[in-house]
Amino acid sequence: MALKPIHTERLVLREPTVADAGDVLVFRGDPEVQRFNDEPLRTIAETEAFLEYLLAEAAADLRRHWALELGGRVVGLMGLHSWQRGHRRAELGYDLARAHWGQGYAAEAARAVLAFGFTAMRLHRVQAQTIAINHRSVRLLTSLGFTHEGTLRQYSREDDGAFRDSALFGLLRSEWTPAV
Repeated sequence: MALKPIHTERLVLREPTVADAGDVLVFRGDPEVQRFNDEPLRTIAETEAFLEYLLAEAAADLRRHWALELGGRVVGLMGLHSWQRGHRRAELGYDLARAHWGQGYAAEAARAVLAFGFTAMRLHRVQAQTIAINHRSVRLLTSLGFTHEGTLRQYSREDDGAFRDSALFGLLRSEWTPAV
């Protein structure tokens, strides 16, 4: 199912393409952006392979993923992955270029993605997981109405070799408040 672009107040959310690799490498290659995420990408070829993976998973109906476009440039990615149709649940994931942190773009895009998930995908539950000390991510999820459901102790080994707790958040369809 091809995704139609979603227009928010300031962003266009559209399917990513391999041609977006240069823009995506800016944030997926930034160690600060990736501090609590996957290892930073290093090359255009790695970024193209990453985008091909996202597109293949979308084609297999395992996820929906959007490029966050601002002024003709891709400044982030957001998706609903680990989609379990029978259970009507998926997991929210996101990346945003550091130059755009703190300006409300992630919340704006997430509200649109959640609306799509709860309506078009008929999800009952959306969950998100973040390293517990990732205060920006925790603040975003809380502002979107997610509930902190628990902590996975020493869940992931970070670049500094330390094991970090992961915080699990959930949002049910009945708790979701559509934007007006």
